[in-house]
Amino acid sequence: MRILILEDNIRLATGLKKRLSQEGYAIDVLHDGEEGASVLDYQEYDLLILDLGLPGMDGIDILKKMRKNNKTMPVLITSARFKLDQKILGLEAGADDYIAKPFDLKEIVARVHALLRRSQQKGQTTIQLGDLTFNVLTRMLTKGDEHIHLSNRELSVFEYLISQVNVVLSKENISNHVGNFDNTFTPHAIETYISRIRKKLGSNVQIKTFPGLGYMISTK
Repeated sequence: MRILILEDNIRLATGLKKRLSQEGYAIDVLHDGEEGASVLDYQEYDLLILDLGLPGMDGIDILKKMRKNNKTMPVLITSARFKLDQKILGLEAGADDYIAKPFDLKEIVARVHALLRRSQQKGQTTIQLGDLTFNVLTRMLTKGDEHIHLSNRELSVFEYLISQVNVVLSKENISNHVGNFDNTFTPHAIETYISRIRKKLGSNVQIKTFPGLGYMISTK
């Protein structure tokens, strides 16, 4: 899954990126409000972590513009504006959650997991596909009592595929959701990760190839 962090505090943004990357998410970071608003016009994300006090364009204005343009991705506000009226303003503008600075990175991770879980699976905590079970909260894949280990990149690709069961996804679509500004996934890389995942899934679930179109995960 791909997350955008809009935060002008470089040290904090770097810490957030490092911590969330360890969870297997693809992270983009921008420090300017106008630049962030421009990127949001053309790039799709699964979640936005938004500081309010940004140079160029205030976070509230970015949020209002997003919602006006029917951008429905979950938004987690992180702000030094800790007063209740500021929190209410952020939530009424369309934020899904609000956390005041300073905060613990563990809490950010927990809130990100919760927001993505609600957004992607409408409250579902597990996805059952054939004899596989994927826990959306822990991002753990099991077959019966056996844990199937996926690398972070394999997990990112698999997570996107299983969120779109029986839907054909192009290589470009997959790349846009699992890559970031610093680490784009080439079509060849997507093929490589798909091949590795196939070997780990077992016999009841398969990833089908549609030449010229992309891939689809389904049961046999």
